[in-house]
Amino acid sequence: MEEKDIKIKKAKLSKSGYVEATYTDDEGNEITLKGIKKAHPDMRTALDALVPYFADLTEQKEADAIDWEDTKSAYNIDLLRRLKVTGVSVGGDDSNRFVTISGNRTLLTSRVLNLNSPGVELDSETFEWPHIDQFAFELEGFFYEVKEYILHHKYDTAQQEFNFEADPADPFGDGGEAPAPVPMDMIPEDVA
Repeated sequence: MEEKDIKIKKAKLSKSGYVEATYTDDEGNEITLKGIKKAHPDMRTALDALVPYFADLTEQKEADAIDWEDTKSAYNIDLLRRLKVTGVSVGGDDSNRFVTISGNRTLLTSRVLNLNSPGVELDSETFEWPHIDQFAFELEGFFYEVKEYILHHKYDTAQQEFNFEADPADPFGDGGEAPAPVPMDMIPEDVA
């Protein structure tokens, strides 16, 4: 079976954890999806990987202290804990794509300030940003997770119900016989 090819135009994670995306399918149809299943945790992780770039692009005060050698370090996670990326929009055409990141900052008053980054030209020869290659890599990771959600139904799995009814074949269930006690003379002295 041939794999479908879709191009993500924009995708975000709602406050409730559902995916909202607009994409173009392989026939050129523009489709808007409002997911009814929660996104897999891998998608949240992919968005979290964009936070250092979001901080830098929106010129947040933490941007100067980011450890660019290990963007996923515990230091960076703590440093950037007030910032969150919620979505990505792609504009332009195939030869000159530009990306805008949406997110927010939790203020000291616990209020939330919504932010959008300036557009980043991914394929530009004139736009200079030292983190463009790693940013493009992390961005593709997010788009991969969105495609997995859309095409392969990669959702968060809800805990299933367990059937606790007695099973006579289960030695640990209520219907089985309890195992015979171990004689005391078989237990080592240092354990008994």
